[in-house]
Amino acid sequence: MSTLYVNGTIHSTSDPYATALLVDSGSVAWVGADDTAESMRARSGAGWDVVDLQGALVAPAFVDSLDLTASAGPDAGIFLSATVAAPGPRAIGYHLLEADEAAGAAEDLAALVTGLGRERTAGLAAVVGPPGLDGSAVAHLTAQATAAGIQLYLLPEAAEDLASVVSALRATAEVQGTPALGMARHRLAWNGPVDEESMRTLAENSLSFTVVPGPDGTLTAPIASLLNHAVPVSFGSGSGPADPWGALRASLEHPEPEQRISARSGFTAATKAGLRALPHSLGAQHQLAGRIGTSSPATFAIWATEALSVQAPDGRVAAWSTDTRAGTPLLPVLEEGTAAPQCLATVVDGTEVYRSPDWT
Repeated sequence: MSTLYVNGTIHSTSDPYATALLVDSGSVAWVGADDTAESMRARSGAGWDVVDLQGALVAPAFVDSLDLTASAGPDAGIFLSATVAAPGPRAIGYHLLEADEAAGAAEDLAALVTGLGRERTAGLAAVVGPPGLDGSAVAHLTAQATAAGIQLYLLPEAAEDLASVVSALRATAEVQGTPALGMARHRLAWNGPVDEESMRTLAENSLSFTVVPGPDGTLTAPIASLLNHAVPVSFGSGSGPADPWGALRASLEHPEPEQRISARSGFTAATKAGLRALPHSLGAQHQLAGRIGTSSPATFAIWATEALSVQAPDGRVAAWSTDTRAGTPLLPVLEEGTAAPQCLATVVDGTEVYRSPDWT
């Protein structure tokens, strides 16, 4: 069965002016204008289901890059999450290593890969914490995981833990080389200061960086500087409520003006960057889910919004939706005083997995 969505705004880089899309067999079959959609339907789509978006925004679904409670779900426009809790049908499971387990775990990694095979351990990762984690244990675990090709998800909770992680990366790179670290695709979650030298170490060794807003919703990690150093940045909810648009708003309103990023960069952090940070085998399954275009998975969320724009870090210089000359896909206005977007529905591989009771 094919479903035609019309009368909306489609966030698509392939056609930034699109107002309609056709979904067939779990994939996007076409993106374009409403009048063309009507012509297509008249010719060959008599049996199509038609969904009137009533002006809503259709955008790629979010990725929660760190969900410690497994609470993130499709009602927040999220289709995939990384969690250390019991994973759901759309969650990537990570095993949590406590501080006293880390040294022993390092000895088991090579045997684990040998016993299960690399194909089955390609998505395995260890989340390393809490504070006070012995630096030598982190270094040993990082070296063993890198040699085994297993991704680590490192969760320092204090500045000294972050220093231990960076030191472990440097030590591993000296022995095994940066390509080995690049193949392992280690990850780091931190919301705090990062010095220039550490940022260079993260970039040189292909680490991705996940930022979780603080309890008050603010971001303190230097996200603009990280991006300028070519460190991929994604967003996670951590132990707080899932609020992807809130994280994006926080990136626009970073307390340090020089660390603010555009809404477009923030949206990439909340979608594509989370997919790119996955282990190779898992990333290959979802690599096209962060876009809406012909032949991409029909994985998206539908949002009711007050207004759309191309928004810079300073909302006062936003280019509003009445000016379409830029050819940039539109996003909700997230400046102070504007209501947060409301998720009307989430669609994964063409199947509607959530529908708001307020949307009929």
